[in-house]
Amino acid sequence: MAEILIAWKPTAFAVAWGVLPALVWLWFWLREDRKSPEPTGLIAISFFAGMAVVYFVLPLQQFVVSSLPTIMAWSNIIALKLHFLAPREQTVEITLWGTIEEIAKYTTVFFIAFRSKYFDEPIDAVIYLITAALGFSAMENILYIVNDMNHIGVAQMLINGNMRFVGATLVHTVCSTLVGLAIAFSFYKSWFVKMIAVVMGIIVASLLHAYFNLSIIEINGTFNTLLVFSRFWIAILGIIVLLQIVKRLNPNN
Repeated sequence: MAEILIAWKPTAFAVAWGVLPALVWLWFWLREDRKSPEPTGLIAISFFAGMAVVYFVLPLQQFVVSSLPTIMAWSNIIALKLHFLAPREQTVEITLWGTIEEIAKYTTVFFIAFRSKYFDEPIDAVIYLITAALGFSAMENILYIVNDMNHIGVAQMLINGNMRFVGATLVHTVCSTLVGLAIAFSFYKSWFVKMIAVVMGIIVASLLHAYFNLSIIEINGTFNTLLVFSRFWIAILGIIVLLQIVKRLNPNN
């Protein structure tokens, strides 16, 4: 039956399989803001904008690949002057890719939600960034599934889809939430403090994103993969606790 469905409408199948996990995640996180929910339309725009920004990220990541010899030359010079070990090419590439993605997700939300009149409480920063991150992840899932459908069997494709549900979707959620928490905890602070919080949030999120991707590339076996995932599940539990604190923030505390 699955073979017939994929042969009949492969694109529709890829879209459904890529988007549905992200929507499940979105439903879960929106429940954290159910006392003062954000407008459905703005949430939808943030989600679809997160999907669309993937097509701006891809050319930038390809530019990193084409510029890697120059980037590595400068990286080696800087490392030598600072008496650091020269970074590996793969580490630099993956880190820059993750940084581009984190900046892209933040920029998307900044122009769509953060400038809106509905952005009026600390937890909104987390909700909108998670929404855009899930849209980004959904589009990544779709692209990977379409690629898998052209190269591997249905069974393996479904396994890959499930791994992305607990993998890539998880890392995008955690990383964007960290940026959102940085903004939330500086919500009532000065413009300068907010700017520092955003920069630090993006740096930490980018490094964490790179750590996840490099770990997945370098490890072997299902157990080790799940071990990496488990660290991010623990992060999710920590985020849920921090969100309870964010909900209680006000100008006086």
